[in-house]
Amino acid sequence: MADYFQLQYTGLAFRAIAGTKVQGGDGALRMRAANWHNLLHRLGLHLPYVIVYDMGVLFTQSERDVGGVGVDEAALRAIGAHPDVVRMIEDYSRLIGRISSSEVVHRARGWKLGDDVIAVLLAKVMMLVHKEWPESRKKGYLREQLPLDVDVYETSYGRHALDRDDWEYFIRFFNTLLKMSMQVRHAVEQIDLDTLRLLSMFGGSDSGNTTLELVDLMGLFTMPMVNDIVNFSLQILPSVLEAKRQKDAQTYSMDGFEGIERVGKLDNLMLTAFAYDEEILPQTFIDNELYYYARERAREEEQKIHYLLLDASASMRGRRTVFARGVALAMIKKLILQGERPRFRFFDSRLYESVKVGEHAHSVPYLLSFKSERGRNYRKVFEQVLHDARRLRERERQEIVLYFFTHGQCHLPEELVLRLRDTVYLFGIYILPGEKLDLSYINYLNKCQVVREDALGSSGQRSEAAKGILRQIG
Repeated sequence: MADYFQLQYTGLAFRAIAGTKVQGGDGALRMRAANWHNLLHRLGLHLPYVIVYDMGVLFTQSERDVGGVGVDEAALRAIGAHPDVVRMIEDYSRLIGRISSSEVVHRARGWKLGDDVIAVLLAKVMMLVHKEWPESRKKGYLREQLPLDVDVYETSYGRHALDRDDWEYFIRFFNTLLKMSMQVRHAVEQIDLDTLRLLSMFGGSDSGNTTLELVDLMGLFTMPMVNDIVNFSLQILPSVLEAKRQKDAQTYSMDGFEGIERVGKLDNLMLTAFAYDEEILPQTFIDNELYYYARERAREEEQKIHYLLLDASASMRGRRTVFARGVALAMIKKLILQGERPRFRFFDSRLYESVKVGEHAHSVPYLLSFKSERGRNYRKVFEQVLHDARRLRERERQEIVLYFFTHGQCHLPEELVLRLRDTVYLFGIYILPGEKLDLSYINYLNKCQVVREDALGSSGQRSEAAKGILRQIG
């Protein structure tokens, strides 16, 4: 019996997707498929590496970058495949070809999805096949990991013959897969394209995901509330996608240059540098002793810390949750495009962990799927916010803008709000259930936006209310 890596890598002889013409070549793609395989093990699914490779390539590589779908009979002969096995792989290749023509696959290819998203898609598509696959070793193999070293995958994969047990491992899997081909194709078509599109806008992770993060990501495709938030977010995101990070640069006119500096581009190197001997010049460059003409100087502006607080108590459930999280996602995207690093956290009767978007790959799935099972204690929460904000401002020495999404029953002592305002810029966003906003501290906020119940009942009015908030950000 072959060792684990030898078994899986030799199994590439069964693949339906031929070599690729992408940057890095076949070895880089095989290593990426190994990462998908390892992420699937974290989700509790063991699949043969060859199916992970083939299905993953479908979702990530454009048609012009892959060598097509078909049977590599030479590779199968090299490992001693029986003619019946060749015919089985021909059927498998036809299945891969049909999946390749799916609109879901076609759209996903253009979105450059992260490895974490690809692994979750493979789990969804192959879940039923994994369950029905009569392989006694699949549970034990979950402890195994494939190496993530590109050099390992540059070698030939058809060098080792398979023994009887190893042949049975692959044959049982492909028989199960072909028997359930309709369920597999149906699972592909059930993938929600809006959720994929939203995830692609925020990027994904190629490594380092914890099991909990992957579970959060997988939950996005099964929770009805998440689908509502995704659809609303996609309605309002186009209004912020034109925002771009612009460097505010001052251009000086002093004989064509602003001055002379130690740092610069080689194009701006002073000509006197070429008076050095050939042996001295490289060392002078390394020691940073050369001079450059400076044409521009970026105006250094103090960045702000953008801090989003989202009320997750029971009073916020339903349409208010959809509105708050949809606007928060669009707000985060706008701030990222402006070069900021926003952070968010949920609260109910307590304050949950702070998450910097972009620092943690699970930030978007976490924001979309977070659930609260507690009551509410606004005074306690905002006292903790004040404490954290003071520490953050002392450490970072930057202005803090605090946006908080809540409803009309968020009662706070006036003196606490005043202490908060001395530390942060307060922007309150109140999503009302219908009653009048009656909060004693409301005039102490730096900025306030109220979203009435009638604005949540209409798709058009809801979008306009969200865009009105987004125009005030940045």
